[in-house]
Amino acid sequence: MKIFGTDGIRGKANVFPLVGDLAYKLGRALVYALDSQKNKKKKIIIGKDTRISGYMLESAITSGIVSMGADAYLVGPMPTPAIAFLVKSMRADAGVVISASHNPFDDNGIKIFSHEGIKISVELEELIESYTLSDTLDNIKFLGANIGKVFRIRDTLGRYIVFAKNVFPYNLELDGIRIVIDCANGATYKVAPMIFEELGAEVIVTNNEPNGININEKCGSTYP
Repeated sequence: MKIFGTDGIRGKANVFPLVGDLAYKLGRALVYALDSQKNKKKKIIIGKDTRISGYMLESAITSGIVSMGADAYLVGPMPTPAIAFLVKSMRADAGVVISASHNPFDDNGIKIFSHEGIKISVELEELIESYTLSDTLDNIKFLGANIGKVFRIRDTLGRYIVFAKNVFPYNLELDGIRIVIDCANGATYKVAPMIFEELGAEVIVTNNEPNGININEKCGSTYP
């Protein structure tokens, strides 16, 4: 059985494989697979989009990660490239993105980044998958002070805004330019308007009031 596709795990939320117990096992499997590479306490960043099911999957994956002695750093709703950036800038061992991109709100997905902020190798993905679907880790327990911790990071939005502004060409200016941004009620609903406003543009924002079920609803990249 395979749970990973070409771009992580995708499907209907709360339907296998995107169910809480498998997400918990995935978190454990990720830490165990990483531990074979470096013998140190692991730091894993977890971000998500605005889907209502993100809370369920985030909690399950986090529980799995800390149960294996690693620390989880929760950054909340952030664009996928922001998680890749944060993994590198915070020197984390891996990053997890809970998102289904342009798909309907009742879908979701899980993508894993390496410590370099890029997609994990096929070999590591297969190793994580095998641990997730087997009982290999069932008897491995971290107790007492060896259990990992959970941290909620508050300044990640500002970090990513600074990074995005720094990669914008210095010889270009947005002063006097009016930009309309369709945030699709998704993960960019805060960060995108702030970036363009700080670059000098006049920003008109639409679909920036996510409620968990309106992501991509009559808006976004696939809506004409």
